[in-house]
Amino acid sequence: MFEIREIKHKAEYNPLLISKQASFTQAWFYGEWQEMMGRKVRRFEVKKDSEIIGFFQIISYPLPFNQNLLYIPHAPLLRQLADSEGQAEFLEEFHRKLSEIGKEENAIFARFDLYLPSRSLGEGGLTINKYFKKVPGYAYNSVYFQPKFEWILDLSKTEEELLKAMRPKTRYNIGLAERKGIKVNIVSGNFNDYFGDFHRLMEDTARRDDFNLHPKNYYRNIFTTLNPYNAFLTIAEYNGKILAINLVLLFGNTAYFLFGGSSDEYKNLMFSHLAQWEAIKEAKKRDFEIYNFGGVDAEGIYEIFGGVSIFKKRFGGKLREYSDSYDLVLKPLWYRLYNIRKKLQSHQ
Repeated sequence: MFEIREIKHKAEYNPLLISKQASFTQAWFYGEWQEMMGRKVRRFEVKKDSEIIGFFQIISYPLPFNQNLLYIPHAPLLRQLADSEGQAEFLEEFHRKLSEIGKEENAIFARFDLYLPSRSLGEGGLTINKYFKKVPGYAYNSVYFQPKFEWILDLSKTEEELLKAMRPKTRYNIGLAERKGIKVNIVSGNFNDYFGDFHRLMEDTARRDDFNLHPKNYYRNIFTTLNPYNAFLTIAEYNGKILAINLVLLFGNTAYFLFGGSSDEYKNLMFSHLAQWEAIKEAKKRDFEIYNFGGVDAEGIYEIFGGVSIFKKRFGGKLREYSDSYDLVLKPLWYRLYNIRKKLQSHQ
C-alpha cells in the first residue's frame, strides 16, 4: 500500500537516501531558490507498507489570469518498483495525490519527468498513459523545465584517460590557453564578490548564443546561498582581466556545470576550454564520481542548444537521457490554450 505524505521540515527530506545520483533539482536548497523568486514549493515523501521509498518536491509557477502550473523536476525519485502491479498501484496513488494538490493550487496542469532509476515505471506503456499525457516535443523549450538530455563525464578515469577521450582539438586548445598565460582560479568562498562579473559575462554569453536568462535576482539569490561545501567557481583571467566564470554545483555524487559566462574578448586564447578542464580536475580532486555538463542536443530529435551543445561534447563523455515528460491535465481548455501558445513560440 502506497502513501504520499507532505513534509514540512528539512530534516525529514533527503532524496540522497534513495539515490546518490538524485538530481540537485530535488534538493531542499533548490526549492529555497524557487521560494526566493516568490514561487510556492511543497515537498513529499512516498511510503510503501510504511517504508520510505521516495521523495519529490513540486514547484508552482504562476501563469496569467491567476492560473498556475506545477512542475516536479527530474522526479519522483523512487527505489525501483520491480513488478508491474506495484508500478500500477503507485501511479494510481500518484495520480490521485497530484490531482488533489493541483486543485489546491489552482493549476492548469502538473508536469513531471521521472528520474533515471524509475524509467521502467510503465513508461511509454498503457499504465502511465492511462493516467498522464505525454508532453509534446515543442513544449520542452522553456527555462522552467529541465532538459531531456544531458552530457556527463565519468570521473573515475585518470586525468590522462580523460584528456585522451577528448577531441584532439580540445586537448590542443587547453594546452594553448596554458601556454598563452591564461590563469584559472578555483574559488570556494566569498561568492558574492564575483557576482557582478559573473552576471555581466552571462549577459554577454546569452546575447552571443541567443538564449534566455533567468531574472537577475534568481542568480543573485543562488550566489547568496552558496557555500564551500556545495559549490565552487572557476575564474579564467588574462593579464588580470576576468574572461570567464563558471559555477559548479555539488550534490550527491555529481558536480554540475550549472552556469557559465564568457567574454567576447581574447577568444583566440581558448580560455573557456581551460576553465572547463580545471573544473573537471577540481571535481575529481574532491572525489565526485560524475561531472555533469548540463543540457545538450540529441541529434535529429532535440536541437535547441546549438553551439553550447557542441562545445560540451568535445570534452568526451556520454549522453544521459531522462524520461519523457508527462502532464496531468487538470483544466483541459486552459491546457489547450497553453500548448497553442508554446507551439507558436517554438516556430518563432
